Amino acid sequence: MSENKPFIRRPEDWPFPIPEITAETINDLVDAIERGDRYIGSLYGELDGSTREMEHLDEETLVRNYYLLEEWNRDDE
Repeated sequence: MSENKPFIRRPEDWPFPIPEITAETINDLVDAIERGDRYIGSLYGELDGSTREMEHLDEETLVRNYYLLEEWNRDDE
């Protein structure tokens, strides 16, 4: 495994508030990715559900796409 880990946003890195339940699932997912856990599908499912707690649809979409579509792992930004 490479020591060059990509930067993945945490809840506090977003320019808008993230609900607590969503923040917890984001942190769980990012922790698992950083540890190199292999079976994290359930964490993606939990994040998918928890983003529905977000108040604004545009913010929910940004967060969902970033994590669920792994936009954090794109080289073209």
